[in-house]
Amino acid sequence: MRKLLFLSSLALLLAMSCNGSQHNDESHIYIISTNDMHANIDVMPRLATLVKEYEAKGEVLVVDSGDRVTGNAYVDDDSRPGIPMIELMNTIGYDVVGLGNHEFDKGRDVLNAMATAAEFEWLCANMTDLKGDSPIKPYTTISIEGVDICFVGIVDTDCNGHPLGGESSYVDFSFSDDVTTAYQMAATVSPDADFVVILSHMGYDMDTRLANMQPACHWIAGGHSHDVVNEDIGSIHISQNRKDIRYVTVADITTKEGRIIDVEYTQVTTEEYAADETICSRIAAIKALDPVLNTVVGHANGDFTKDGVANLTCEALATYPYPEAFSPEIVFYHYGGVRLSELKEGDIKRVDILNNDPFVSTIYVGEMSLDQIRRFILEKYNNGTEEKPDKESHYVYFCSNTPYEIVLGDSPEDRPDALDVRFGMEDRKYRVAMCNYIAENYIDESVVAECLKNTPVTVREAMLLLVDSHANDGLTPDNTLHQVEVRE
Repeated sequence: MRKLLFLSSLALLLAMSCNGSQHNDESHIYIISTNDMHANIDVMPRLATLVKEYEAKGEVLVVDSGDRVTGNAYVDDDSRPGIPMIELMNTIGYDVVGLGNHEFDKGRDVLNAMATAAEFEWLCANMTDLKGDSPIKPYTTISIEGVDICFVGIVDTDCNGHPLGGESSYVDFSFSDDVTTAYQMAATVSPDADFVVILSHMGYDMDTRLANMQPACHWIAGGHSHDVVNEDIGSIHISQNRKDIRYVTVADITTKEGRIIDVEYTQVTTEEYAADETICSRIAAIKALDPVLNTVVGHANGDFTKDGVANLTCEALATYPYPEAFSPEIVFYHYGGVRLSELKEGDIKRVDILNNDPFVSTIYVGEMSLDQIRRFILEKYNNGTEEKPDKESHYVYFCSNTPYEIVLGDSPEDRPDALDVRFGMEDRKYRVAMCNYIAENYIDESVVAECLKNTPVTVREAMLLLVDSHANDGLTPDNTLHQVEVRE
């Protein structure tokens, strides 16, 4: 009887053990995806804690879809541009990253220096380094838990066949079409992979276009357009996490005996996680390297919105004492170049002003006719096609100190082309000032050669002077957008 009871108990334990073994045979791989971090190092400590918590549950891969730099002077103005961000990513444990357009901002040497300093792989399948010897590969495969996961990097070709940005950033590179290359690369790598991820910096519109083609991939981990996306299109999952590390997407891949049996995608906010003290200490050391950046240069009398920062930038260009007593009547700045989404009431530090223009833009001055001005505004507003939309068209893109109306037709379409630009001013030549990005990318070269000249004055310099001139009374925000769309 006792022996029978013992044998029965043993059988039960074995059965439970076998069932437990079957359950324990399942493993989890967590792929944590970020995008458009823009050197927002202050959130990195929370990201580090998030990564550690997932590492306690299973295997973890950390990936990024581009634009890790440009947006924080502590990183961008370092003696080794971008490297502080790369070193923080090394510490957190990144594995694979794609390229964004802003990785090219400071040219080939800085790009390659960042890639070389990284302890993780850099990918871009539709970029060719014309000088060769690039550390950046088109794709990579990581084997983990018996599963082969392949990552492909793709950067946008939004702007004249290259990524968004100034022409000078891309002189050492050539690019193939983003969507076409992504589709072809997925077909190339998929036969040898169990799971294919495209690290896309094409933007939501183009990610959607690619997904509708149903390429041989499982996940398009996107960036570039700063959307919040976590959705399926057919068999393809698309995600994007806005910018500045506010969100991450986590793919929970369940495997058993070397096979993927389930994938779940979750989007989480980094605000839910405590700050990692080690990363906090590293960031404090980074900020202490250049104490001048922490100098208080002015005071905001109220909260500036992004429109308010745009107006402040235009005011700086309009009031700067240019050589030869040049005094502009109309100034322009591009809305995408306004990098501060807000400026809070209180002290303004030098780093705040520098962060608003991480590109160190110079200022062009000269004289243009109202018709020449009208033409470049219209051409930008109406730019793009259904096949290749321009994400920075069909809204007011050029901020100005001068009010104007973009006149739309009565088309029922969501994004109709503009018919005219109305200034309510007499038709003559005007003294103008604008950042070099507008002159070099949106105005016809012959007009620039005839009417404008570049100055050594930077937008940063003009803004710092404006802030200093209000040292006693402070800066009062004007958060009104003075350039508007009207329908006739």
